[in-house]
Amino acid sequence: MVLTVFGINHKTATLAEREPFMIPRRELGEAVLRYKRLSGAEEVAIVATCNRIEFYRADANKDGRDEEIVEFYRDRGVEQPDRALQLAYRHVGAGAARHLFRVACGMDSLVLGEEQIRGQVKAAYSQACAFGGPGKVLHKLFHHAFRVSKKVRSQTQLGEGIRSVPGAAVEMLLSERPDPSSILVIGANETTEVVLTHLRRRGLQAAVVNRSEYAGRKLADAYQMTAVPWEKLTPQVRAADMIFTATGAPGYILTPSMCGDGQACIIADLAVPRDVEPAVGALDGIRLVDLQDLKHHVERVAGRRCEELPEAQDIVEQQVEQYLEWLHDQQFAGGIERVKAELHKAADDELRRFINSFHQSERKALEMFSHAMIKRFIKIARHHFEPDGTLPQKRQDPAAKAETGPSFIAADRDARPTPDAVDSKTGTPLDTADGDTRPARGEDAGVMRRDPVPKLNCRERRRVRNGGAGA
Repeated sequence: MVLTVFGINHKTATLAEREPFMIPRRELGEAVLRYKRLSGAEEVAIVATCNRIEFYRADANKDGRDEEIVEFYRDRGVEQPDRALQLAYRHVGAGAARHLFRVACGMDSLVLGEEQIRGQVKAAYSQACAFGGPGKVLHKLFHHAFRVSKKVRSQTQLGEGIRSVPGAAVEMLLSERPDPSSILVIGANETTEVVLTHLRRRGLQAAVVNRSEYAGRKLADAYQMTAVPWEKLTPQVRAADMIFTATGAPGYILTPSMCGDGQACIIADLAVPRDVEPAVGALDGIRLVDLQDLKHHVERVAGRRCEELPEAQDIVEQQVEQYLEWLHDQQFAGGIERVKAELHKAADDELRRFINSFHQSERKALEMFSHAMIKRFIKIARHHFEPDGTLPQKRQDPAAKAETGPSFIAADRDARPTPDAVDSKTGTPLDTADGDTRPARGEDAGVMRRDPVPKLNCRERRRVRNGGAGA
């Protein structure tokens, strides 16, 4: 089984470059089903937000055929589907797990520490589940991601202040036009809910327009705003001096002909694909802000939150470590049992060969000694060999754009930091998950510990040391 993520986001492509490859959230479930059938992958999930589209898969294919992504988009009617390969990043194994964990807690968002992303990842995961996309490996992966998000929120200040793209849009537009006389919000969804929340906190009123009048009125009433029918969109646009739009429309809903002559207005287009025709921004008096412009604004004000990144990254690495240990056990489970059985059989055969060289009282100690050595060897093998018997690959830079590797573990044991907390007596790494600083226990804890050594008297120890000579 190989875990892979193939994606395009705001760091690798501009808004215009991303648009053809975005998938509306309402279509994610069907997209998961189509991609799973096309690729033949055992497990699939697709995460789509306004700033990213990511394909997660787990299967036995070690080649990770990215051409299947091209074929997927070709079937969707996308022009130049090969372009996806030029814009994308690809992570394998622990690199893929680390990437999702960072996404879920907002470390990879346009707005550092974004609060909406966790809900968006959950929604994408739920849709994938509804269409039979994920299996055991991806289920575990996404639940670990949700755990990371919760821990980062509760244990760091990464999410302090403006924590969302819509919130950043409100902040940016109000910094340029502090006293708007007429605000228009187009669309009724989670993005416009955040916009209305920030406007209400500042004591500002807005008109809400939505294609479904019922949904628009329901949203407006919840925030004590004014609902306006869709048929009155054009006069509302011409009367507004500040507009926020975020609909799921497949084409432009706001065109130059809908704007008034010499109208002074600032517009934030938060939709993907865009709601506002780019030509609107060329009109006199109108300033058009899209997600690409917001990216530059956010980068200028993100310095304070960067101080929280090291602590958040430590939490991410703890969860990557735990996930890898679980995954390694799943990968290794069948093979390790067969190896143990063969080693015990070999040990019993050797004991029978030399049994007559030892006194009756020493035989029990020898059996205990051989079984203890087998147990020790198995623990060492868990950490130094792959399930297929190969050595792990050399660790890679976690910041690299692409990570490759033949399996979950080969692709990372890459770049996992050495645990800082260790037992002062034994030097054993401590299990720091959930604040627990006790030494990790049990074979599944993933650290080597000293096995119980059978108690021998001086004579027995001397005989074992001399290989049975003098018996």
